[in-house]
Amino acid sequence: MNKSLKFSLGLSFLLIFLVGLFLGIGLFQEARYTNSISETMEVPASKIWNYLLSIEEMPSRRKDVVRVEIIEKDLNHIPLAWKEITDMGGYMLFKRGATIPDQKLEVILYESSFKMRGTWTYEMAEKNGLTTVTITEESEIFSPLIRGAYFLAGRDSTLLQEMSMLRNHFKDRN
Repeated sequence: MNKSLKFSLGLSFLLIFLVGLFLGIGLFQEARYTNSISETMEVPASKIWNYLLSIEEMPSRRKDVVRVEIIEKDLNHIPLAWKEITDMGGYMLFKRGATIPDQKLEVILYESSFKMRGTWTYEMAEKNGLTTVTITEESEIFSPLIRGAYFLAGRDSTLLQEMSMLRNHFKDRN
C-alpha cells in the first residue's frame, strides 16, 4: 500500500471517528436547555433596549452572522421578524415576542437550518443609575450532531456570548 493511500484511509477513518464521536455525545445530551444569567451595568435601560433592537447591526456584532434580512417591521419601523444568514451557509428565522419598552424583550428562534428552536428573554431593571440585565434561554436542539458540538462548546455558550457582546458594547461608553 503506498503512502498516499494509507494517509487517505487514515484521514477518512479519523473523520468518520470524529463525526461518530459528535453524534454519540449528542445522542446522550438533553435536547432541551434552560438557564439564566444576570449582570448589572452602569448603563440606562433605554440604551440597552435600543442596542437589542438594532437587529440590522448584527453582522458587525457577531462574526458568525454574515447578513440580516428584515422580514417585517412594526409601526415604529422596529424589526418584528428577521432572518440571519450565517458564515456556515445556514440560516435562522427570528421573531419578536413579548415586548415592554426598556424592560423586557423576547426573541424567538422559530426555524433554523441548524435544527434548533428557542426563546431568549432579555429583562432589564433600572435602579439608581444601574441596570440589571437578565438573559434567559429556553432552547431545544433536535440534531444529535449539533448537540454534540454544543456539548464541546458549552451549552451555555450562546447565553455567555450574548451577555459578553452586551457588556463589551457598553464598556467605556458611559
